[in-house]
This record gives sequence, C-alpha cells and structure tokens, in this order.
Amino acid sequence: MMEIKLKELKLSNFKGLSDFSFKPEMQNATIRGQNATGKTTVADAFRWLLFDKDMADHKDFAIKTISENGRERSNIEHSVSGMINIDGDQTELKKSYKEKWTKRRGEAHKQLTGHTTEHYIDGVPIPKKDWDARLSDIIDEETFKLLTLPGYFNSLHWGKRRNIVLQVAGDVSDETIINSDAALVSLPEILGNRSLDEHRKVVTAEKKAINDRLKEVPARIDELSRTLPAGKVKRSSATEAYIKHLDHKIEAAKDDRELAGYRKELAGAEAALLEAQVEQRSKDRVEDQVAENKKYAIEKTIREIKNKIDLAQTSTIKVMARKIEKNDARMSELRKEYLFMGSQKAEYDEICPVCNQSLPEDQIAEAQAKWANQVAEKLKVINGEGKALKEENESHREATKDTEEKMVTLELELEDAEAHLDLIETEEGQIPDPEIPHQIIDLQNKIDKIKGIMAVRPVTDTTELEAERREEMAKLATLDAAEATKKRIKELEKEEKALAGRFEALEGQIFLMESFTKAKVHLLTDKINAKFKLARFKLFNLLVNGAVEECCDTTFKGVPWDSVNKGAQINVGLDIIKTLSEHYNITAPTWIDNAEAVTELMEIPSQTFKLIVDPKYKQMEVTK
Repeated sequence: MMEIKLKELKLSNFKGLSDFSFKPEMQNATIRGQNATGKTTVADAFRWLLFDKDMADHKDFAIKTISENGRERSNIEHSVSGMINIDGDQTELKKSYKEKWTKRRGEAHKQLTGHTTEHYIDGVPIPKKDWDARLSDIIDEETFKLLTLPGYFNSLHWGKRRNIVLQVAGDVSDETIINSDAALVSLPEILGNRSLDEHRKVVTAEKKAINDRLKEVPARIDELSRTLPAGKVKRSSATEAYIKHLDHKIEAAKDDRELAGYRKELAGAEAALLEAQVEQRSKDRVEDQVAENKKYAIEKTIREIKNKIDLAQTSTIKVMARKIEKNDARMSELRKEYLFMGSQKAEYDEICPVCNQSLPEDQIAEAQAKWANQVAEKLKVINGEGKALKEENESHREATKDTEEKMVTLELELEDAEAHLDLIETEEGQIPDPEIPHQIIDLQNKIDKIKGIMAVRPVTDTTELEAERREEMAKLATLDAAEATKKRIKELEKEEKALAGRFEALEGQIFLMESFTKAKVHLLTDKINAKFKLARFKLFNLLVNGAVEECCDTTFKGVPWDSVNKGAQINVGLDIIKTLSEHYNITAPTWIDNAEAVTELMEIPSQTFKLIVDPKYKQMEVTK
C-alpha cells in the first residue's frame, strides 16, 4: 500500500500567517486554538500546495495577507512548502504566489498587472504542467479528496457515491441472485431479451389492458342475455317447409308467359342502353382529357416561369444587394481606419525603460523608420482590401443588372402564357352541352314503351301470401338471432376465462420480479455494508408499484448521514476513508476539522490531523 505522509509544512504570508511551521514528522498531530487562530488555514495551505484549492474546494480564495485597514499587503511573497514522504522517499514541494509589477510606456511608475505562481520540486523550479503531471502520477485530485476529507464522500451526488461503493464491493450478477432462490429459476426465460424494468413495463401495460377488458365482458354477456327470448326455443323445420310452400304459391300466381316476354325484352333493352351510355361516356372522357392536358401544360409553364422570377428575385437580386450593402459598410470602416492610421503620431521609445537615459540617435532613427514602415504596411493592407471590395461590388451590380434583364423577358413570357390560359378557359365556357346520340334516345324510348305496356296489364294479387311469408321469415330471423347470441355469449365466457388465466400468470411474473428485486437489494446491500464498520448504505428504494429506484444514502444506525450529529458524521467519514484507502491501496494525510465534536475518534491507518476549537488556547498550538 502506498503511504503518503507529511513531515513538515511551512507557511509564509499565507492567509494571515506570516511565518508558521507545522512539523508532524510523519506522525498524527492535533492543532488546537480558538476560532480564527489559523487552524483551517494550515489545512488550506496543504490543499493549495497540492491542488490550488482550499479545504472547501474553492479555487478562488484570498491567499494574500490582509492588513488591519482591510487592504491586501503588497510587494511580499506568499508561499507554502512541504516535506512529503511517499513510501519512505522524501520530496520537497513548494509553491510561491507573487505580484507582477510592470512599467508601461509613458508611465513613471510600475503598476500591478497580475500575479504569478511559481512551482518547485526539491528546490528546482518547474512549469505548472510538469508540476501537475508529477502530482497526478502520485494520486489524482478526486481520489486525494476522498482519502483526506471525512465529509467529501457524502458531499458528492448520490450517483457518484453509488458508483464508488459499487467499485469497492462489486456488483451482484443476476445469476447469483437467481441461484439464491429456487423460485427464481424460471425468470430468465420469462424476461427473454428484455431487462427487468422493460419487462415490468410490458407486463403492467398488458395487465391494464386485460383488466379493462375484464370489466367490459360481464356487462356485454348480461346485455346479450337480456335479448334472448323467454324459455327454450328451437329452429323449426316445419316453418322452413311452409315458407317454401308459400314461395311456390306466389310464383304460380305470378306466372304469366306474355309478361315474362315483356320482362325479357325490357332487360335486353336496359342492357343495350347501359352499354351505349358507357361507350358514350368513354368518348366524352377522351375529348375532355385532351382539353384538360392542354390546359395543364399551360398552367405548368406559368408555374415554372413564376418560380424562375421568384428565384431570380430572392437568390440573386436580394443576395447581391445584401453583399453590396455589407461591402459598402466595410469600405466605410476602411476609410475611417485609413484616415486614423494616417493621423497617428509616431510611438517609439526615446528613453531607455531600464536606466531612464536617452537612447542613441541611431536607435531612435531605427525606431522611427520601423514605425513608419508599420504605418505604411497597414495603409497598404487597408487600401488593398478596399479596392478588392469595390471590384467585388461592381461584379455584384453587373450580376444584378443581368438578372433584372432576364426577369423582364420572363415577365413577358408570363403575360403571354396567362393570356393563352384565359383564352382556353373562355372557350371552355362557350362549349355547348354534347348532344345525346340517337341510339341512346331510341333505346330509352323503347324501354319507356315496354314499361307502359307492363304497367296497364292486370297482375294477380299476392299481397296476403307475401305478408304471411314475411311473418314466417320474421320467426326464423328471431330464432337465428337467438342462436347467434348464444354462440357469442359462449365466446365471451371463454374469453373471460382465458383473460383471467392470463392475468393470474402476469401476477405471478410480477411476484417473481419483485422477489428478484428484493433478493438483489438484500444481497448487494449486505455485500457493500460488510466492507464498512460504521457506515451503512441504502442503494434502492422499493416503490409502491414494485419498481426499484436506485439511490445511495449513507446511514448510521438507521439514521441518514445528514441527520446525525457532527461527531457521528466525522467517524462515519473516517470509516469510509479507511475502506476507500484499502480499495485504492493508498493512505494520505487526513484533516479532521471540528474534531472537538467527537468523543472517541475512529482509528484509521492514515496519518491524521485533528483541528480542535479550544477556548483555552488563544493562539494556535500543535501537539502529537
């Protein structure tokens, strides 16, 4: 296991501590003092030395010392250095925060223009990227925070906490869960390729559909039962025979050979009329289609011309106008830049910024020439860009002119096409209705004549026979309807039984899935909690509908972590650090703020520093 321990930490002008040395000598230590004596500042210095942050994980915090009047002290170096021991190898890390003062041209005094941070390893200055690379080779920042801050783990989002504890303990496979309960053996076959959540949604939806149908079926059976006639009824063969007897009597009464001849002649004439009408409509459609095709071709031409006009207007004229406007605006800016550059006074040094003495004349002349060349080059660039924009605008205007000329030609073509279309539509309105062919007129007259003859012939009265037949047919219809209703009732009863069986099977699947979920919750929770002495983790919420909602809530003796007292929170945090140190195979200095809240502090293999608020100590004091 990698052991990271702190031997010594020196603070110089860091957050109010002008000169302080913390020397735990790779042992545990306790820092006591009243509030605001600098205990947390020592911990902040250690975090800042390694990762540019304070204990609250803030990157932007006040490093510089504040004087009594509330102002930052200037022109002093703020630094932290530490002797770190890693598996017996000692390394000195140092970080220095300094002000950056710069004397600008034309100003008599230097001005504060920023800050710089310098990094040293074993006394050798190195770039920040190399510093970060060296530290990341030892331990990444996120792991370091998990192993050194008791409250950090429980400050994370529950999803990150869950991933960490699953990495520590390992997940539980579905196979392990199924093997833990013989009743779950059939679950894989039931799920198929679906996940547990997916199959639960499918089953829930199917159960709802079945339940809805089960509510409908009994009502439908009752409704159909009320339509059945009272008592037992059967279809009578005597009734069917009597209906056939009536049919024969009706046909015999209507039997008239001469009338049959007229009926045959009428049917032939009507068939011939229908054939002639179909033939005539086909001819009319051909003629109409020719005229319609001609009209459609002209309308298509009109649409194409309009599209060309619209395209020229939007894609060329308007686009060219926008480009010209944009280029004109840019040329206006260039003219202003040209005038501005021409009016600029030369800017160069005649006084040495180091010794404040006058520069030699040859250096001044060289600076003057350099300035003049720079101005001339910028004016040349501006002038060149302006000429290019002017030529581009001339090209755009020429393209616009060509397009406008094409549009004039297109508009004339559009007028001709629209005039042609108006002429066709006018001619259509003047065409008289087509004459009916003589063949159709003759056939219609023949039909009317036959119908007239048939209308005045005497007909045998079969009214009573037909009425009697309708009554007998009604009886049969009632019996047929009753038989169909009974058949439908049996079908619904069979469906109801099948639905009830399927619903029960789905209930069984739900029970299996709930049993699986509960088994997984118990196995996974027990496996993870076995890794910790004090901390316990709730990894799932079982919802009312049997579904599982993932979570990761830390508890202590059944109480959520954020509801227990400060002392319990610290010990639970140390318990988590102990387990994570074993998992990552690393121990690192652990800072325990507000350690006075703990009666009995849990021991962990890491080097620990307790920060205790003690009113007896007016100034900070370190003990081992």
